[in-house]
Formats: sequence, structure tokens, C-alpha cells
Amino acid sequence: MMFSIDKSITTTYPGTKMGILIMREVSYSGSYEEQELVQVVDRLRQKYSHLDRKELKEIHPVQAYVAYYKKFGYSYHLLAQLESVLKGKKDLHSESGLLQAMFISELDSMLLTAGYDLDQLQFPLLLKSATGMEAYRSISGKKATADQGDMALCDQTGAISSILRGPDYGSRITESTTKVLFSIYAPPGIDSDYIEKNLKNLENSIHSLSPSSKTELLQVFD
Repeated sequence: MMFSIDKSITTTYPGTKMGILIMREVSYSGSYEEQELVQVVDRLRQKYSHLDRKELKEIHPVQAYVAYYKKFGYSYHLLAQLESVLKGKKDLHSESGLLQAMFISELDSMLLTAGYDLDQLQFPLLLKSATGMEAYRSISGKKATADQGDMALCDQTGAISSILRGPDYGSRITESTTKVLFSIYAPPGIDSDYIEKNLKNLENSIHSLSPSSKTELLQVFD
């Protein structure tokens, strides 16, 4: 199997799921038109702006992430990013349509998503509970170590991402990326249908930016 969930996860966090989307022949440079970004922000405001922080924390699937992050003494960081976009303090511009589509998908669904250059991964992948010894270079280029008990996604070289510390530098999406893997971390309390629906939405967004792209895998694992 190309991906599996370790017993350390099913025992500690029963009901955990992970969504995987693999696409080939994608374009790094294709991006949204300005008017499309305006429409996205308008849609997000219609969906979320009437809710205060307390109410946002109680909606699905945010409540599942809030509960997970709280175990480690953290707040769900995507909430702060959503609020920044809604208030106009953060925009959706990016040099890469792949990264734009992923971030917009995150804000729209509030599902924690990470993207990787498929060619930089060594399969199979494993989602496990971190021991606290999994060190890797973070997306910012700095050294990161997964928190003990955090969910960590690993390939055959070691950890490539964790919920609290984010994805690694070596497998990041770059200008040379033509094959991509997106993963959705889904702690207990998030249903498979919702994950699959948003994987398909992300797939459609990538395909609209990269019409020649092809989907190799779209699946929710549990």
C-alpha cells in the first residue's frame, strides 16, 4: 500500500482520517484572475463573517481541530488566517496557482491541508503518532521537531509533516513541480464524505488552472 495509518494513531485518536489527492501534469505558475480572488473573498465573507470567534470554533469541522490543538496548548492556526483574510489583512495572491488553490480550499472547508512535490517523496507513506524525536527541516527552512503525540506524516526518509509543525522543506511545491500530492489531516469528528467532497473541489480547482492535469488518486483513508 502507498499509504497507511499506524496503530499508534488508531489507538490514540480513533476515528482519524486522512484524505489524499495525487495529480500529475500540473502547472506551478497558473494562477487565479484578480476578479476570481475577489469572488472567493466575497464567498468566504458570506459564509463566515456573521460568526464571531466563539461561534467559528463550534462549527464543523473546526471544532475537531480546536479540540485536537487544545490537547497541546495551541489554537487552530487556520482560524487566525481566515480572520485575517475576512478583515482584508491578508490576501490570496501567490506566485503559484497550486498554492493558491490549496489555501483557498483550506479556508473554504477549514480542513488542514498540505501539499508536496510527489517526485520528492519516497513511498509508502505512514501517518503515525510522533515520538518527539522526528526532526526535519520546516517549510521556512528552520529545524523543526514534531511534538510527542502529534500526528506526523512520514515517508521512507522520515517525517515530512506534522499537524503542529507543518510540512517539510525538501518536499515542498516548487516551480519545477509537475506532480503533486495533497493531504488532509482529519482528527476524530470529521466525516469521510466532507473530506471527499473537498478533495474533489480542490481537484476541480487544480484542473481549472492546469487543464492538462490528470488525477491519479483521490481517496479518504481511515
